[in-house]
Amino acid sequence: MGQAHDVLERARTARLEGRYEDALRDHLWFHENALAVEPGLAGVRLSFALRDWIYLAEQFPLARRALQGLRDRDTARMLDGGQTRELFRDIVAINSALGEERATHDLFVRMDIQMPELARQCADFALPALVAAEDFTLARRYLGDPAKRVQALAANLNAYTAELVKTAGTSSAPALLSFVLNYTKEVRLVVEVLRRQDEEDVAERVSRAALDELKSDALRDAVEREFETPGATIQAMVAHARANVTEH
Repeated sequence: MGQAHDVLERARTARLEGRYEDALRDHLWFHENALAVEPGLAGVRLSFALRDWIYLAEQFPLARRALQGLRDRDTARMLDGGQTRELFRDIVAINSALGEERATHDLFVRMDIQMPELARQCADFALPALVAAEDFTLARRYLGDPAKRVQALAANLNAYTAELVKTAGTSSAPALLSFVLNYTKEVRLVVEVLRRQDEEDVAERVSRAALDELKSDALRDAVEREFETPGATIQAMVAHARANVTEH
């Protein structure tokens, strides 16, 4: 393990031991410095690390205010000329962790007016917040061609599945289920925007294409199951984890 990963683990330990100020200090360091030390932690920084930060905030309110402060600082940077797709992604992830997706919507509305080209580049990150805010008009404007969007999503899932089969075999099941879950979430967002804009025919075509574009029958079945019964993929992931525990 590298230095940055060790700091994150130290933050978790400090939280569990009730040393909340130490935990917050380590979370702040990790968020600000982890990528410079270990670039491979980009995903962890915006997922597991923020999740742990929220766990800390539930016991130590100062941690929530500190995270909001980072968000506000980065938002000001975006609007003051430090505009990058990566910075916007950080803001979106923090708002999502805080349960403050409305702040993402409000920032994106300003970007749409002040920096439309960057807004176009960041629209994928903003779409869930636009839907949550029920700003379907703005979401539809940045959705682009829904058929091409779903084709691209399906192509990515097909490619990822083929690579997993070649390299990981059955041990890849949890990762594949995670990708299935993300795929269905993305498609649902597209379909909801279309339906809220009274484009029912297009929504139906996109829904069918989301299945038809998948090359594997097993993959298609998994996606269809998640469409029909939201939460089925999570149940499958839990069942797989329990099976592994039982085997060992």
